[in-house]
Amino acid sequence: MRKLFRLCTALIPVAALQAAPAQAAYPEKPVKIIVPFAPGGIADGTARLIAAELSARFGQTVLVENRPGGAAIIGTQAVAKAPADGYTLLMGSTNVSTNGALYKKLPYDADKDLTPVALALTLPGAIITHPSLPVKNFGELIAYARRNPEKISYASVGLGSFSHLAVEGLTQRASVKMVHVPYKGYAPAITSVLSGETQLLASDLQGALPYLQAGKLNVLAVTGSKRVSVLPDVPTVQEAGIKDYQAVAWLGVLAPAGTPAPIVSLLNAEINKAMQKPSVLQRYTEQGIDLFNGDPNAFRKFLDENRAAWERIIKTANISLE
Repeated sequence: MRKLFRLCTALIPVAALQAAPAQAAYPEKPVKIIVPFAPGGIADGTARLIAAELSARFGQTVLVENRPGGAAIIGTQAVAKAPADGYTLLMGSTNVSTNGALYKKLPYDADKDLTPVALALTLPGAIITHPSLPVKNFGELIAYARRNPEKISYASVGLGSFSHLAVEGLTQRASVKMVHVPYKGYAPAITSVLSGETQLLASDLQGALPYLQAGKLNVLAVTGSKRVSVLPDVPTVQEAGIKDYQAVAWLGVLAPAGTPAPIVSLLNAEINKAMQKPSVLQRYTEQGIDLFNGDPNAFRKFLDENRAAWERIIKTANISLE
């Protein structure tokens, strides 16, 4: 037994040396980024931008595969259960932060089954209103809502969506009551505000800008921690008087838990390079989107804080989806 132990011990360095070149050669075959949404939209577009940049840098094909459905659960599960070898990645979104609190049963545990690779961007929302609502600024909105509980109806793109939770968090912090009207997607939600069927929406800037620039809708505040360059005169919700309020959506790349640290570090570095290209920076910042440039630990810290913030809102409102 002693001889066998010495033999096995002697073989450990050899095995390590044999494994090292295989890892260093990553990627040796095509890499797949799963987008848990249908083609089109910012998640799909960002995934394809990253895939193209990685393909060029790695000299290896990086594919994008759309697996929509189930509030991003289907695509997220596919990655959470995939081999932890760096060849199956997730274009994660705010759903990673919220689904654990929204759903009683999930086929995965995002905190345990996924590892953060690179946070690509964060997207503040904009509180937009129909011109018929008799308010000129955010302060007047809150004052009006307090005088007229449940008279303001707000649209969302669905239960548990960013547009729902951002306003829910706002009403909690401001101690006001509004009526939630969920729609199936952004198009019917924004149409309802444009027509005056509802009066308010926490919209992403990308979708709202054309209507704001055309004067069809009003913008009262942005939901991030700072003002955005495309709307420099619009205050944040915090500046407008609701302290400690912040609501941002996000997109980032995650991998199955247990993916080797050197692969995670390599992907992080290359994704950061791709998102920090001048042309990419300009393209996104013109839409009021913030690009991130941090390591996986910074992404983990962001995820923990983001998840905790959304969970407080969800639990306070007693929102539960099946």
